[in-house]
Amino acid sequence: MAYGAFIVHNVQLVIRDESLGAHAELYELCEELRAAARQVNRVGVNLNQLARIANSMRSVPDELSAAVDYLMHVLRRLEAVAIEAGRRLR
Repeated sequence: MAYGAFIVHNVQLVIRDESLGAHAELYELCEELRAAARQVNRVGVNLNQLARIANSMRSVPDELSAAVDYLMHVLRRLEAVAIEAGRRLR
């Protein structure tokens, strides 16, 4: 199981546990993790397309740098949300 999927799965398990009171906050974090995972997937698809272009043209497209920057932004946010979810699960 991928790291992100593992975190989302565990957050969902905690949300289902009725003995906890912070369901709404954990649910929001879980949704944010899902959204970030979708963004990482989309950026990955774009990077693959740009890599194909770079390999076929033997030059790096200008968009590649922007795509990598955006991916790093999404990954930093994903990490922050995962850390916050872990803190709330303790």
